[in-house]
Amino acid sequence: MNMTPDSQKIQIAILAFMAGVILAFIVYPKPEAEEVYRFSTRTETDTVYKEIRDTVYVPKMWIKTQVLRDTILVDYKPSIKSFSATTPFEYGNTYVSGEVLGEVLKMSVTNDFKIPTVTNTITNTETKTIIQKPKGIYVGAGINSLLDPAAKVAYLDNKYLFQYQYQPVTRIHSLGISKKLF
Repeated sequence: MNMTPDSQKIQIAILAFMAGVILAFIVYPKPEAEEVYRFSTRTETDTVYKEIRDTVYVPKMWIKTQVLRDTILVDYKPSIKSFSATTPFEYGNTYVSGEVLGEVLKMSVTNDFKIPTVTNTITNTETKTIIQKPKGIYVGAGINSLLDPAAKVAYLDNKYLFQYQYQPVTRIHSLGISKKLF
């Protein structure tokens, strides 16, 4: 089989091109992954009313008495009288009760407050997003306006595209590089 030097060069170029493609697939690096972390914090506030009951006994020595002029009844037998009063407040009530016999004998103060307690629930959220960076080798063929065939190979690495093109009829070699804009 007799081959012209031009056809031999074309065959050698095609074989070299195919060997390059096969070699590229063997040593081709695995795609890189980019990890993006996003953190968000959410706070929920809630008010809980906690009931507190407490009784306070007031000693007799703390009670101030005041003597008033009054009518004295003959043949009157005094009896112990009890009293009670309630005072409402914003968060509950105060109850006062006691016993008297001309003077205060016993007195007690009771509270039933419902004091608000503010509680916060804090939720932290971590979102991990893995973005695969595009990489790859592309093989293509083309034709120009003069109907001359062309073979090309391109390598995509994230945002850059590297190209090599060969037109065997016109023996033109072309190199190119492109960058992704958006």
